[in-house]
Amino acid sequence: MTKKYPLHPARHQRGLSLIELLVSLTIGLVILTAIGTAYINTTNTTKQREDQAQLNDPARDVMRVLKQNLTQAGYVDIFDLDATNRAQAASLFVPGDPVRANMFIRVPAAAPLQAPIGQFFPGLTPVFGCDGAMGSDPNSILTSPPPAASACGAASATRHTLQIAYQGIPNNAANATNSLIPADATTGDGLDCLQRTPPAGEVMVINRFSAPAPAAGAVSQLNCEGSGAVGAQSLAAGVEEFVLRYQMSAPGTAANPIAAGGGQQRYLSAADVTASAQGWAAVTAVEICIVSATPTTSGPAAQGTVALQPTRPTCTRDANGAFDANIARAAGDSRLWKRYTSVVSVRNAIFATPL
Repeated sequence: MTKKYPLHPARHQRGLSLIELLVSLTIGLVILTAIGTAYINTTNTTKQREDQAQLNDPARDVMRVLKQNLTQAGYVDIFDLDATNRAQAASLFVPGDPVRANMFIRVPAAAPLQAPIGQFFPGLTPVFGCDGAMGSDPNSILTSPPPAASACGAASATRHTLQIAYQGIPNNAANATNSLIPADATTGDGLDCLQRTPPAGEVMVINRFSAPAPAAGAVSQLNCEGSGAVGAQSLAAGVEEFVLRYQMSAPGTAANPIAAGGGQQRYLSAADVTASAQGWAAVTAVEICIVSATPTTSGPAAQGTVALQPTRPTCTRDANGAFDANIARAAGDSRLWKRYTSVVSVRNAIFATPL
């Protein structure tokens, strides 16, 4: 019988060749690169989604506040009674005696109406706006005798101001027929946009919204200041543009009379509304446009944002009413930008005095 011996052990201990080692390293690097790329992409996508939330959440809150205020603009409690048992509506609104026909048929006169139909008192209408800054402050309108009328300041194409007024609390809280209740810090009833009560003896709430140009290096804010006290506070950060247009009840003519509120004019600027014969009493809807931007970001996520959004939107419009073309980014700007628009009806638009 022939005995078989195993092969020499050295033949079974061969190491990797250089080529095999290089192939293995290459495969490992490819796998690591794929994992790293997937991780970076996931991180960037998460960051961009966070940027979207940083834009959408504050914008929704701002639009909600503006819509809520505009639906209240011009409201007066017709069941409220003053100290002499006179209807509060009659006390707040100024009768339009010299041009009474305009309460029912809007015929433009040679001069503005002597007593605006939807005026709480001289100098205060339910809705008032400026194509730029607005002078004085809401608190002084209620506390300065005689009332401090609102006036516009420096104009701006992208930073407008909107003022809204309405009755917030009852004049006579003991009257059982009131539809309003006294100011309540728990529910927010009767308080201004900064949760402050109206000045003593006043039943009106006045809120003013604006987006003033920030100081160098600061973040642009949408601010509100109310009639409860002097001073503005931020409602949302990153609001770079705040632009408003106004829809008005169309005026009639002697040859073609139009019932009050029966026709609508196209959207106008605040300057055009002020210059019209009807003035701010005829505003029936407000178009709101906001352009917001996220805080400054850096890294691959910012680079991806710039690549996907090389230009940023604007609220300005051309002569035909269409939005202007997007604007090129400023040098070093890596923020995410977004435009939001909404049209809100002024439900309490008044076309006749309560008398």
